[in-house]
Amino acid sequence: MKSRLRRGAIVLFFFTAARAVACTLSQGDILLTDVGRPGIVAITSGGQPCLVSAGGYLVLPTGIAVDAAGQLFVADSDAFDRHGGIIRIDPTTGAQFPASRDGYFFDPQSLVIGSNGVMFVADPNAFGGDPAGGVIAVNPATGAQAVVSAAGNSTRPVGIALAGKRFPSTVFVTDRENLLVVAVNTQSGAQRVVSSGGLFANPIGIAMTTSGDIFVADADAFPTYDGGIIRVDPRTGRQTVVSSGGAFISPVSVAIGAYGNLLVVDYLGLVVVNPRTGRQTFAAWDVLGGAVGLFHPWGIAVVPGKRAPGRVPPGAAR
Repeated sequence: MKSRLRRGAIVLFFFTAARAVACTLSQGDILLTDVGRPGIVAITSGGQPCLVSAGGYLVLPTGIAVDAAGQLFVADSDAFDRHGGIIRIDPTTGAQFPASRDGYFFDPQSLVIGSNGVMFVADPNAFGGDPAGGVIAVNPATGAQAVVSAAGNSTRPVGIALAGKRFPSTVFVTDRENLLVVAVNTQSGAQRVVSSGGLFANPIGIAMTTSGDIFVADADAFPTYDGGIIRVDPRTGRQTVVSSGGAFISPVSVAIGAYGNLLVVDYLGLVVVNPRTGRQTFAAWDVLGGAVGLFHPWGIAVVPGKRAPGRVPPGAAR
């Protein structure tokens, strides 16, 4: 049986036909997957939402990434007759195309794109759940899949982040079932447990800064079970609280914003967090409603690069 998005969560699906819209994306713009629509919404530099695409192949879109050409790639755990797969979306038209399907996929949850364009996908139930989930590499040109890592320490990887220059040929994954952050070598498949237990209760989203800090979105951490953001030292595994309580209900994804602030996807919307002070600024995109409001956001990506100089968004690191 496939893993559910959140323990006890009820997900309502609102199916529509795939839409072709004019979303002009700029560097630093925010992209969100919406499992309640299902669709993809962009938050532009002006703060206005834009519906990129909805319906079509999208059934349960969770992870999202942007390649060097500006094309969007979405991990959908229920697409293609519930076997899951990767969908490419043209942001200017909303047109959708199958990028990779079937094969090892069973429940693809999140993905990242390496410098050579190869996609790395975390699937907690890949290979039919036997021996367990793993990390799968996808050729962007052909959609061909290859096993990067399976079983081992991380048997149920859900979130994935690129490590960058400090840890070459490495991705970091969260394992919500075993309460782990694990480093996976993309060349050899070797795994190293970075951090385990501690503050973790339901670690899902993960992001890494260029300076090497790992940030984990945990949906159920802390005594109130409202979750929060936990910083992890990639070398020692030490965990520290960045932000908890406040606007959080169930944080599931995190990304590094254009000014170094943390962009956290919660059950009802987007929360901006200052990584140094933990200060939260709630952006209630869910209340906009209509064609471009959010219903139940899940995954997040930031268009590569920095925004043009201007007003620093609320909650941004200063």
